[in-house]
Amino acid sequence: MKDSKLRKVTAVLAKIIEVCGWFGVAMMIIASVALTLGKNQIMSAYQSGYLTAGNVTVTGTINNTSDWMLDVVGRGGAMLVFIPLAILCALTALIFRNVYIIFKASNVSSPFSADNVKRIRNIGIYAIALPIVKVVAAIICFAVMKSGDYTLSVELSEVVFGLVALCLSQYFAYGAELQNDVDGLL
Repeated sequence: MKDSKLRKVTAVLAKIIEVCGWFGVAMMIIASVALTLGKNQIMSAYQSGYLTAGNVTVTGTINNTSDWMLDVVGRGGAMLVFIPLAILCALTALIFRNVYIIFKASNVSSPFSADNVKRIRNIGIYAIALPIVKVVAAIICFAVMKSGDYTLSVELSEVVFGLVALCLSQYFAYGAELQNDVDGLL
């Protein structure tokens, strides 16, 4: 297949977004562990010699609208907040990982391959999973919070994007069948 600058730029941007997604996963896990341990445990580990490099500083103000965070952290429930965010970052990274592989693999072979069909189908599944995880995360946060205004938003475009990707995977599967038939004739 003919190589193009558009494909190269798209592949590079997809890789950058993938790396940012995995970085987000790591940061959410680190934040979850740090908040679950709490400042006292981190400082006691630092004083006992387990943490010998760097400083740990926890600052901030607490007002009425964020009192629920103290309750969540106090109960060790930081994972309830940050793990769904890590899952969202991971799903985003997986989507763009597949995009990157499709655009890189298309340089040497036909786009109508069984592997690309699988990758496009996975993109659709991950895209549909994003709003589902958002709803589950919002429900968990609603259950944990004691007071405040609650908003839940799901973007229909995410679901439609996932459905479009699933439909495209069917078209690519048909293209792969046609290509196998043509290759069999030659």
